[in-house]
Amino acid sequence: MNRAFIEEHNLMIFDLDGTLYEGREHFRLHTNNLKAYLDTTEQHQFETIYEQVLNGHHHLQIGKIYDGKRDLIWTWDPFTTELTEAKDWDGNLVTVSDVPEYIPAKEFDFSNWVPIGDGWWPPYAIARHFGLSPETIQASYNKTKKQMSELDGFLQQTPGLKDYLASIVNDYTLIVCTNSDEVDAQRLLEFLELEEYFTELIPSAKKPVYSKAIFEDVLHRYQVAPEKAISIGDNFMNEIAPALQLGMSALWLTDTQVKPVDDNRLKLVETLSNL
Repeated sequence: MNRAFIEEHNLMIFDLDGTLYEGREHFRLHTNNLKAYLDTTEQHQFETIYEQVLNGHHHLQIGKIYDGKRDLIWTWDPFTTELTEAKDWDGNLVTVSDVPEYIPAKEFDFSNWVPIGDGWWPPYAIARHFGLSPETIQASYNKTKKQMSELDGFLQQTPGLKDYLASIVNDYTLIVCTNSDEVDAQRLLEFLELEEYFTELIPSAKKPVYSKAIFEDVLHRYQVAPEKAISIGDNFMNEIAPALQLGMSALWLTDTQVKPVDDNRLKLVETLSNL
């Protein structure tokens, strides 16, 4: 069913990280790299919060917004861009008077306003809570990405994906759009043996800030109607909501069982394996 759904479209825009390879161990690796900057007590506290997040017992979850200026966690609607409530790290509701009611994606600066879109971002928010700077966290992220391609077990090819892309490459336009920089993205694609199947690589995309603009540009350049294009990714804010807003379809890689919106253009899957 998912293969048929994908192939209804002429243009496919794939995310890279968390989409074109399997596994979640790299999030743990990143977390451990971040914890190394803290003392023993803070490391234990960091780990406690992170485990709560993974188990769904903490309000820091995918789809929230981290407010770096106030160290708060906001509930945010990606379609209306409304900030609905703020909580502190103990889960208490906080009244804030000096923020706008709406925060459009273009205002995400990944410092004061940080979208928690996938598994990379809860460790980021927790690290900020413990006083690590965005620059230090970025250095840890860069170290983690390098380790992923050098160490065993952190970067796993998706079973069947290479063969599937090879089978459709001549009939469809396949694009990778990623927040990773070009060097890192090329390294990952080569490691995964997927680089030859994509017409274009769009690196350093700064999703979700520029997601809609990038998608609109791609549709224009390839002369494809929105309904004939599909966005495929694991980050609802980065790849899914912007596509739906433009009239595209979307395939969301997630273990979530309930659609956030009732839209037949949206399908949910856990993996791209064995298409």
